[in-house]
Amino acid sequence: MRSILEEFSYGNISPESQYISRNSELGQATALTAKLEEKLLEKLNTEERETLEKFVDAQSEVNQLTAVTNLIYGYKLGVLMTAEAFITGGDLIAGT
Repeated sequence: MRSILEEFSYGNISPESQYISRNSELGQATALTAKLEEKLLEKLNTEERETLEKFVDAQSEVNQLTAVTNLIYGYKLGVLMTAEAFITGGDLIAGT
């Protein structure tokens, strides 16, 4: 069995590829977003559609960059917490 780092390096696991259940809050919010986007697109002329599509693409880019930033920040925070636990772990043991 490979380590988690090996699986990650081979691309077998990825933080951005996750299954979203349709019944979850995120699944329902995603479905509503798609439904509302379709309704808007039906009411817009060609130029307005292009503007909306560009907006949606730009928002998707912001969401992706935010997800990456949050992943990195969360990972670093977790590593710092783990390091502190190792450094000060002796404080938890009675009599040390």
